[in-house]
Amino acid sequence: MPANVTRTQKIVALLMIVVLGLALRIGGLDRVGFNEDEVHKAEAGRAYLGGNFLVNLEHPMLMKSLIAISLAAADTWNGSLGHFHQISEEVAVRLPNAIFGSLTAVVIFFLAQEFFGFEVGMLSALLWSIGTIAIMVNREAKEDTLLVFFTWLAYYLYLRAKKVATTDTRRAEWYYLASGGSFGLMLASKYFPHYLGLIFLFFVLRRDKEKFPPRRRRDTLLLLGACALGLILADPVVLLPGTWTYMLHYVGEGTMTHHGYLVMGRLYFDDPAHLRGGMPFYFYPLFLILKTPVSVLVALLVGLVEVWKRRGEHGAFFLIFMFLFWIVPFSLLSAKWLRYMLSWMPTVYMIAALGVFKIFTWTSAQVGQRNRRWVPALAVAVALVFLVEPASMSAQNAPYYTLYLNPLGLGRTAYYFPHDEMNDMGLREAIQQICMRAPKGTSVGGQTAPVFAYYFHRFGRNDLRYFDLSDQAQRMEAPPMAYIVVQDGRKYYENISFIQKVESYQTPIQTVEIGGAPAVRIYRDETFAELRIGR
Repeated sequence: MPANVTRTQKIVALLMIVVLGLALRIGGLDRVGFNEDEVHKAEAGRAYLGGNFLVNLEHPMLMKSLIAISLAAADTWNGSLGHFHQISEEVAVRLPNAIFGSLTAVVIFFLAQEFFGFEVGMLSALLWSIGTIAIMVNREAKEDTLLVFFTWLAYYLYLRAKKVATTDTRRAEWYYLASGGSFGLMLASKYFPHYLGLIFLFFVLRRDKEKFPPRRRRDTLLLLGACALGLILADPVVLLPGTWTYMLHYVGEGTMTHHGYLVMGRLYFDDPAHLRGGMPFYFYPLFLILKTPVSVLVALLVGLVEVWKRRGEHGAFFLIFMFLFWIVPFSLLSAKWLRYMLSWMPTVYMIAALGVFKIFTWTSAQVGQRNRRWVPALAVAVALVFLVEPASMSAQNAPYYTLYLNPLGLGRTAYYFPHDEMNDMGLREAIQQICMRAPKGTSVGGQTAPVFAYYFHRFGRNDLRYFDLSDQAQRMEAPPMAYIVVQDGRKYYENISFIQKVESYQTPIQTVEIGGAPAVRIYRDETFAELRIGR
């Protein structure tokens, strides 16, 4: 830490960064209805409050436990002090991730500071707080936010253990213990054990035994023991045979009823079983390029050049290692989703922070040779371009952060990745409109049964009958004059022919637009049976 920055000032700066990140993450949390995964999480949270922990077993318990606590707190508030401002279930379910997503900035700061110093640490934390992609995922009730928080906290604690071990083995043991506990909570967030192996591999490749002494047997036992204990305490159902049976069924695609992901108007297979015809390898780089402010992309490019030049240093090698060991294997997998990118983004933002710092130090050196009085003005200009402008862009796109496109996207909102960009936005409003006008017992076709069931119940229309557009038998059995709800992000191989015919022969009776883009189109099915077959 620079000599002129006190501990109090550092704490205040970090607090401001966290508050900024939290403000961007919690604003308008209920402006968007639940997506399919979030309905499952809300139902699991309610089930936990009722003592049933055997739901949604493909995912660990930690996030669902936090959601249950949040729901209970919201219920208490709404039933007592919240008469004038009720907390919606959407807010309660998403709030834990918004909080942990904001706090991740502190973890990133400490890790970046260990390798590159105070300035790069602060820049890394700030870029995370205002980062569009990080905000997108942190506002969603998915396990990846907690996964990233505890993974990178464990990395930091492991690094501290390695450093401290050169002078104080007793203190190093406590760091190994804490790191193992954090890895356990990581696994209790999402079953991604390979992230634990990455940090082991990094230090094997570095081979610097003087600066990073190898673990003793006692250290390994403490680390793995704390990991196992943290996992069991936060996710005790992992010990049940039924959990493993269900997970094997889930991994074997036993619960999958449809296939496909639309990218720029073309369908790709999005499941691991399809090695050919899977999602394009450029999915994640393209998402990064289009969904990141141009100034941050420039900083990232400069940072990549800088870390390559300094690849012999531990910090630069760590960033290169984490950058490549994420993007290469994840790009080769057939299944790709926006939320998976969150684990990559701490590395991306740290590299970009290094780029911002390099740009400032180089330009200030050039300006300082002529007139040092211009250096403060240069610092302001750099902050405006690389920090204030991206933060402003994030704020302007609230609360529909997933729709953000930088100028490279040519204004084609929700065209490139409609599933992740729309993410069932507008579906709640479409269902509400149907509930207001549909006669009793009307059939409604869609592609997200849990969302329809949830909002049918909320809007008091349990009489409405849902059928799945991907199921040809259900389409055929639906009576005439059914409503059909179409979302570009929910077009699959199983329903694409039928939807294309509906769109060719009919005009939607209503279109729900989000951010200027059509999110949901509602049709009244007056077609013949042969059209319903979808051939």
